[in-house]
Amino acid sequence: MKYVLKNITSFIKTEKMIFILIIICVIASSFIINFSYGLYQNYNVVKGNETSELYSLEIPFNNDLNGNYAEKKILRDTVLSFSDSLNENIDMYLVKPYSDIITEDYGSVYTRFAIKNGNFVPCEIFEENLKKFGNLISGKYFSEEQERNGDKVALVHAESTGGDDITRKLKINDETILFQDKEFKIVGIQALHGLIVPFESLNDDTPINLLNMGFIKPLTRSQYDEIKEKISMAFGDIADIPELDIPEAENYYLYNTIILISIMIAILAAINFAVLYKYILSKRTKALSVFRICGCTKFRALRMFLSECMLITIPVFALTALCYDRFVLPILAKHFEYIKSAYSLILYLIIFAIYVFSSLIVLGIMIYFGFLRKTIRETKGGN
Repeated sequence: MKYVLKNITSFIKTEKMIFILIIICVIASSFIINFSYGLYQNYNVVKGNETSELYSLEIPFNNDLNGNYAEKKILRDTVLSFSDSLNENIDMYLVKPYSDIITEDYGSVYTRFAIKNGNFVPCEIFEENLKKFGNLISGKYFSEEQERNGDKVALVHAESTGGDDITRKLKINDETILFQDKEFKIVGIQALHGLIVPFESLNDDTPINLLNMGFIKPLTRSQYDEIKEKISMAFGDIADIPELDIPEAENYYLYNTIILISIMIAILAAINFAVLYKYILSKRTKALSVFRICGCTKFRALRMFLSECMLITIPVFALTALCYDRFVLPILAKHFEYIKSAYSLILYLIIFAIYVFSSLIVLGIMIYFGFLRKTIRETKGGN
């Protein structure tokens, strides 16, 4: 140990600038590693909080049936104009058309569908739930052809014994109902809504009361902006589009960029440290050859050099982490809401242990292959 301390003292006296650069490298590594971890955890919390519940979006329409209202044809053209990536993320459109016959008292009229390759297709998740929860009492759900072509088919509600049963009012016979002055073939009986028909079977001028979209993955800011823009263009103030606090995609890119830059700086700082220490060792080749002649083994020499490095880096790294926690972190917390909660004493110790272990590996390889692998004659010749 006395040789280690003596080498460090000599190093400080003879190579002040190199020593200062090494200290700066260690400080930069400590600061950036701790900051990168906190920023990454803050990013994960922000992303989770902002997107975890946005799996549906409901847009009611404030219709004036005597004047301006949302028509089925305009809604049809609008949802078909959505980008393919958006429609691929929507596994269910729920549209509630206005009906002066089927009111809320009877469960109303509903249409549910999805859009694939620019075509209307049956809503698979709704069909599965109808069957799963026993709401499809008999018959079949709409086929892909029926949904795409808007065939006049219907899933009617199971008849009750009450005199105001809506299915009984619409029935022409056991196989047919009359809706929007058109005959619809009954293909199934369900226990959920007053009436379910394909969206394309509705008259083009049918008023639409409600549009609801269900998403496979959380709604993103760009998808929300697209929906808001196209619905607003088509319906104006009639559409009551909710304001959602979804972070800009640029914020995610900013986080990712900062993290990537921080990692690169930390790696460069570690490489610089190794290069600087290699320079110091290159000036000790004569002393190393003397140690080797006097019986110093490669392992003992390696241990001595690594001890020097650790005696320099460990205190500096730990002190920088302490300063980061006490002085820098409170300032960062004003800009990154969740960064402070990412840290604990155990976490700091884990980061510290990882840094020390990785430094020992990198420096050990560099020292061994750069100096200790040479023979004594090669070492002497290199001086």
